[in-house]
Amino acid sequence: MGETEPQPGHLEPRPGQAEQERGHPELECGIGLWDQEVHGNHRLLVDVVAAAPAVAAELPWRRQEMSVRSVTGDVDVIVLAPSGLRVHNTVAVDVTEEHGRIAFEPVEGPGAYAVHYLPYAHTGKPYYPQAAYRPPTRTADPGWAHRCGLDGTGPGGPAVGWALLPRAEAFRYEAASAVDSFAPMGFAATPAERLAVQRAHEGEAFVLYGEDRAHPLGRYGSLPARWARATPGAPLAGTADRGEFYALQVGVFALTDLADLRAEVRGLPFPVRCLSTGGTDARGTAFRREVAVPAGGVSALWLGVDVPEQARPGRYEGEIAVRAQGAPERTLPLLLTVGEDAVADHGAGEPARLARLRWLDSTLAQDDEVVPPFTPVRVDGDRLAILGRTVELGPDGLPRRLTSTFTPSVTGTDGPARALLAAPVTFDVGRPLTYGPLTLDQPGPARVRWTTTATGPDVLLCTEGELEADGFLVVRATVEAGADTELDVRLDVPLREDVARYAMGLGLTGRACPATYDWSWQTPTRNQDALWVGDPAAGLQLSLRDEHYARPLNTNYYREKPLVTPRSWAGDGDGGVRLRTDDGVRRLTAYSGPLRLRAGEGRRFEFRLLLTPFKPLDPARQLGERYYHAYAAPEEVAAYGANVVNLHHATPPNPYINDPLLAAETLRAYTDEAHRLGVRVKVYDTVRELTRYTPELPVLAALGDEIFAPGPGGGHAWLQEHLGRRHVPGWVATDVGDVAVVTSGDSRWHNSYVCGIERLRRVVGVDGLYLDDVAYDRTTMKRVRKALARSGGSAPLVDLHSCNQFREPDGFSSSANLYAELLPYVDRLWLGELFDYDDGDGADPAYWLVEISGVPFGLLGEMLEGGGNPWRGLVFGMTARAPMTDVRPLWRAFDRLRLPEAEMIGWWAGEPPVRTGRDDVLATTWRGPGGTVTALASWAPEPTVAMLSTGSGPVAAYAPAVEGFQPERSFAAGEPVPVTPGRGWLLRIEPPADGAAPATSP
Repeated sequence: MGETEPQPGHLEPRPGQAEQERGHPELECGIGLWDQEVHGNHRLLVDVVAAAPAVAAELPWRRQEMSVRSVTGDVDVIVLAPSGLRVHNTVAVDVTEEHGRIAFEPVEGPGAYAVHYLPYAHTGKPYYPQAAYRPPTRTADPGWAHRCGLDGTGPGGPAVGWALLPRAEAFRYEAASAVDSFAPMGFAATPAERLAVQRAHEGEAFVLYGEDRAHPLGRYGSLPARWARATPGAPLAGTADRGEFYALQVGVFALTDLADLRAEVRGLPFPVRCLSTGGTDARGTAFRREVAVPAGGVSALWLGVDVPEQARPGRYEGEIAVRAQGAPERTLPLLLTVGEDAVADHGAGEPARLARLRWLDSTLAQDDEVVPPFTPVRVDGDRLAILGRTVELGPDGLPRRLTSTFTPSVTGTDGPARALLAAPVTFDVGRPLTYGPLTLDQPGPARVRWTTTATGPDVLLCTEGELEADGFLVVRATVEAGADTELDVRLDVPLREDVARYAMGLGLTGRACPATYDWSWQTPTRNQDALWVGDPAAGLQLSLRDEHYARPLNTNYYREKPLVTPRSWAGDGDGGVRLRTDDGVRRLTAYSGPLRLRAGEGRRFEFRLLLTPFKPLDPARQLGERYYHAYAAPEEVAAYGANVVNLHHATPPNPYINDPLLAAETLRAYTDEAHRLGVRVKVYDTVRELTRYTPELPVLAALGDEIFAPGPGGGHAWLQEHLGRRHVPGWVATDVGDVAVVTSGDSRWHNSYVCGIERLRRVVGVDGLYLDDVAYDRTTMKRVRKALARSGGSAPLVDLHSCNQFREPDGFSSSANLYAELLPYVDRLWLGELFDYDDGDGADPAYWLVEISGVPFGLLGEMLEGGGNPWRGLVFGMTARAPMTDVRPLWRAFDRLRLPEAEMIGWWAGEPPVRTGRDDVLATTWRGPGGTVTALASWAPEPTVAMLSTGSGPVAAYAPAVEGFQPERSFAAGEPVPVTPGRGWLLRIEPPADGAAPATSP
């Protein structure tokens, strides 16, 4: 039973990874082939040299302390004969983490028998499985066990009988795949080996092991056998190319409790940084990370050496110095040989080098430059102007006037100025305040900042604000008590009732804005801190935060990391939000309730106002870009009639979950061919989860909870065996055998992600991204957009898909509201699974407008669940997405009617060009070289008729035949147009004329 080919369906080996090196002190290591779902991922081969009724095997599997358990604690041991048949006469005499002692009947005589020691079964949904490890089961015949002295009836139990049996020697460890293997770092030192190291270094706080980057420690918590048998402090030798970011690790075995571990490299003439102890966060701010290791534990500190491209080849000598709080420094020599070859992009093109770790501290696109189509913020005294919107500040640093010049159809920014506010925004701390001067500055064309301070009885208020070119306005008001006091803080946003027509958020799905509403904080189960109110051409989202805000997880994971309740806005439990309507004003009030502060204590009240819409709609682009959302060869996509293809993960050109660069060459070949055929290529790539095949994953796992979200553990067997018990299980792509772990909502991995996006665009040539829900904030989204725009010759494409997140697992948060801060940098929406397009919420056109369409944010979208409702969708410029739904008949109709060249006037624009005579039959109109075309759809509960007219009177209409959508039909002027509930028509309109006749076919 020697080496075999990897199991079909698996991605083998991990990119850039060679055949497993020997990492086990007693056994050779390799890869085998078997049914993992039956026998698990690991086995030891034992050699039976002669026929016997029973043989005894000592199995040095050296399991980590973090190893999995069954419900009973122990895990079953399964023996397979050379033929692959199970040996039922098997007795586990002694099973520990260190070893196993078993006896079995060699039913097929001499040969190599396989002992599978971590068998499991996956339960639950295929995409989110849960590995249940099999408990020990009795399979041995009692008579056989008695004859062999293994039934435990004599003194000393079965161990006595086991000791008398002939031996079957273990000679090889095998994993089901390279990525499943424990070699070389996952085999734990025995207690005796650990004790030997401790005695040899008695009185020392820790010992060091230099380790090559090819052998990352990951999250294995026990001293590796590889280190226990090495010489602590021995020189670490490595080889780097010129221009390479050379990653290396120093292992620390703690002999006492260690706090505040630090590492540095001295003596090399190159820049070096320690990635494990801090860096630059996703907002460009330096931070420090505390590393602690308990006595008996291990950790790896990762360092990166930036070798300049002009470095002189040769050998360089330095040392790695490690220190811990209250412990003497220890060092080990570092010998770095720089070769003659030079590598491009610091080695990022070869993921196995781990050179992409350099990206963790990147500040790429971390600037205040403008992102198209936005324009620089224009400052005129206290008046700030951005694309389609203006903000006037009061002396308190709060908006006193907000206006929008978006046209009613949201297709331009040259409409009349409309005021959103009925009165200035106020922030009341319950004390009269005296304000100092308001100071403004502009750090870059895309951002303006301001500050002011105010004093009052026993209180100091410091206010900082920012406005960005996309419509993001934030105010951070810090209240500090000068003496023990009680405050009741209130933020009032008085909106004009004629503008605040719709609402979404704080428990409300998209709907007509209620006159009265009350809401309170319930963050453990509610992902709610924001409310959008307005109409399509003017609105705002108010969100409430404080300095403790941390981005929660989303998409089934919210309860693993919910919102942090803001200590300011929630107060002592009495805070909330209320909405009241009176005399043409909708007053939105956020309040803290009684808030007791001690002298010198402060609270920060942060509120964000996203001013919507963010940008004009682009109907021509919406109808002209034909999406194909599935894997197919470029020629198939082009022949279908699509000109944009989205490549999901788990497809041949993009096989890995959220790491498309691992297949860069294949993806580049696909993209080049698609471009030759006029098809643009977008790839699935987000940061919510990360594939187990990412070479850097063990390094990221070693960073504690910084990169990977802490959680209950469990999930797929691979996660349990390699990441221990503190992770959130992610998506499993069953067709390619990929497994992912969930990342944190905010970490340095976002820096790496931005760099990866830039490389995808610049080197691989992709045209944009398909985002399947998003786990990062607007800062990262903005950087992503800049990276895409700056690294390619054409405008990038970004579409965002979301499942309906107004569900218990997601914290009851509407997707459009949840992602509103990202939408300035998105081109198209695709909402999504579990949306109801027909009944329930979908029976309300306000829900379609606010929750699904994207129109109030300056976006158009597409439908998914069940293909959507094509008639209602078309009223919002939406179709379903090919090839899941065949939308080619509609595409052909768009082209015949020349809709991509026409001006779109949505039904939401007020007085529509074409009227239906009913409020529950809505019509959106296009006017262009193809004439006047109207899409109408019914939200009436019963069959009804529409009476089509314009300002000049009744009109005739022609319905072209559109397969699966409508039959060909003509309607004379004044003729009722029948409309079935939930359906509609696509009509070419003819102006009224004397003796009007039915419209005719083009």
